[in-house]
Amino acid sequence: MAGALHINGLIGEGENTTASVGRFLEANPGAALIVVNSPGGDAHEGAGIMALVQDHGRVTAQVVGLAASAASLVVVAANHVQMHSAAHIMIHEPAALTFGTAGELRGEADTLDKLTSTYAEAYSRATGQPVARIRAWMAEETWLTAEEALALNFCDEITGPSERARPVAAFDYTRFNAAPRSLVKMAKSKGWAQKVEA
Repeated sequence: MAGALHINGLIGEGENTTASVGRFLEANPGAALIVVNSPGGDAHEGAGIMALVQDHGRVTAQVVGLAASAASLVVVAANHVQMHSAAHIMIHEPAALTFGTAGELRGEADTLDKLTSTYAEAYSRATGQPVARIRAWMAEETWLTAEEALALNFCDEITGPSERARPVAAFDYTRFNAAPRSLVKMAKSKGWAQKVEA
């Protein structure tokens, strides 16, 4: 495989943008590899990268550590998805930090509803799972191990020995509603959490 791009950290920051991924895919029109270890990020950027990956049509996504939220959308857009045995995928309803008038906030809620539909339909196309089931999983904030992701068609192949853990992206996992305890504990012990309980 000629080209490889590493998406580490937040979607929409640094090199993890639609523009950067677009340049990479243009430079690698043949088989390309995108390695993902990301807690997610900007929902619109995730949707934009998804479109580019789908249009390219020859991308293998490799999940090492974590592909959560917007990063999971990038992954399921790939032609083939590999997932390390110690990695996780997380799907949930897109969220936003916003400021504005009541009308502006209502408009933001409408936008989030549309993004939720876009995400659910993308996951459904990739996995063959019904949209209603996907939406229920998103509403609950669902975390999948590699084995669960394979069983539910979120990945095509599991790589690596199960006993060897892969590093996860540095992120405050306490911000999620249902993150695995191991990730929350890691965020607190490494100082990634903004608020550490006494």
